[in-house]
Amino acid sequence: MKVSFIIINYNSSHHTLACVESVREQSKSVNYEIIVVDNGSSIQDYQKLSALTVVSELKIVRSDRNLGFSGGHLFGLNAVDPDSYYYFFLNNDCLLLDDLCSRLSSYMNDHPDVGLCTGQMIRPGGDQEPSFTYFPTVGSKLLGHAIVRWFNPAAYPKRQKIYNEPVQVPVITGSALFTRAKAFLEVGGFDPSYFLYCEEEDLCLRLRQANWKVMLVPDVKFLHIGGGSTESSPTAEKEYYISLFRYFRKHTSRPVQLTMRLFYTLKIARRYLRNSRNARLAWFILRGAPESESLRHRFA
Repeated sequence: MKVSFIIINYNSSHHTLACVESVREQSKSVNYEIIVVDNGSSIQDYQKLSALTVVSELKIVRSDRNLGFSGGHLFGLNAVDPDSYYYFFLNNDCLLLDDLCSRLSSYMNDHPDVGLCTGQMIRPGGDQEPSFTYFPTVGSKLLGHAIVRWFNPAAYPKRQKIYNEPVQVPVITGSALFTRAKAFLEVGGFDPSYFLYCEEEDLCLRLRQANWKVMLVPDVKFLHIGGGSTESSPTAEKEYYISLFRYFRKHTSRPVQLTMRLFYTLKIARRYLRNSRNARLAWFILRGAPESESLRHRFA
């Protein structure tokens, strides 16, 4: 059962080269292909990917502009083998530490109700990093995760816990998304209206609504180096709220949207004394985090 890796490069070819090498080293028992998507990088960075042209199982496809997370992965899917049984969306700042691909595919072969899974994420220092998160809800934001977990523990498994057995989780973080092609295509794949952030929440919610399970398989591991294509900045922070409120508009009622807008406005405004730019961010959220100010327009 063929696995298609889709790896996005955006001005971070050094990460991409290392990521591809780890895939080749740890996937020798797997029938796989690698699609590297250059997502509108500078010509200098793109040219550094030429070292990969000798890899027979690899294709490089280039977009002339940055399509974002969803758009970049969908662009790469145009080049995958139509007979691929699994898609592995892997951030280029990740390295496989063991035969993760063969073991995740074996797990999903044995569990046909699982649509999406991942392994345990590890930091460079060796510590565990949470591989999953929660859906953003009014209850969890107003009351806190500890309280809502008391009412519904299955919906809020502890993120910092060390798991020894596979566990069903709400949302897998986007660093390493191993998905059954059938499930992914059934729910419509990534929504390209998200440029950055919240793509995982949106995908996992639609999978859950279609009765597919999302699982953490903790006995396989990958290293998350960080510092890949997306860096923290005021602009990126605004983009997060643009995506978050798109998620609310798509999946929640108008009263919930207004409640969350007020919650985040007050939350950010309280940080004003620490940094005056938080006042501008709070005003941006109060205005509904308008999509007209998205980064996508910078790259159009």
